[in-house]
Amino acid sequence: MQSANPLFYKSIVPVDSQRHRSVRMFRPLRPLAYAREANLIPALVDEFDLAMADIAIAFLPGAEGPSAVFVTGAAPGTNVYVTDSGLWNGAYVPAYLRRYPFIIGDVTETNSVLCIDETYAGLGETEGERFFSDTGVQEAALSSALVLAQSYRDTAARTEVFCAMLSDFGLLQTATLDTTNPDGSKTVVHGLLIVDEMALAALPADKLHALHQAGYLRAIYAQIASLRAVSKLSSPVRVKRRSGGKATD
Repeated sequence: MQSANPLFYKSIVPVDSQRHRSVRMFRPLRPLAYAREANLIPALVDEFDLAMADIAIAFLPGAEGPSAVFVTGAAPGTNVYVTDSGLWNGAYVPAYLRRYPFIIGDVTETNSVLCIDETYAGLGETEGERFFSDTGVQEAALSSALVLAQSYRDTAARTEVFCAMLSDFGLLQTATLDTTNPDGSKTVVHGLLIVDEMALAALPADKLHALHQAGYLRAIYAQIASLRAVSKLSSPVRVKRRSGGKATD
């Protein structure tokens, strides 16, 4: 396991039939309170088409390459999709949130195991669905969590390939979200990347074919279309694209 925990995860441990024999999982009073201040949430390439009408999608630059994210707030510490009651008020719930508190962890180079964040507020021993039976047999709730976590991990790997291709093909450009709040104040999200439509239009046929063969063209157009959803962060919202050192609307 990596020393730095992923977003939201605080105490990750392998799910164990002895340690977690009596553990049950239930829906907390404020189920998504942990995401209340997250203005960027990891996104999977297979989600783009499903979420594009509801949540703006962008990319974050990183040392190992860009990563896909949902933009859920106009400034760090804000998330307009999670209410004060800890509920989701959007039409699409990101898979990253649906997977939590579970995650697949590597114990060796070749083996992996289902893990859980033990600080999750929905864990207890008196209510909810059990992880294991009295004899240590895995229950349905844990089986479903394992399937979702494995599916997430597989699609996350595909998403990394997608982001790498966009970067390698020169299809990403920096963008800034400028938001005017109802009180007239402004907030700005710097450092995001989006698909450069001009670069896409000028892409050589062989690279365009490679994207088509990989099944990524639909996701590219979904990301572009998703930028209309920035209006949900505040009103009005402008997306500024930076090209050649100049910002254009």
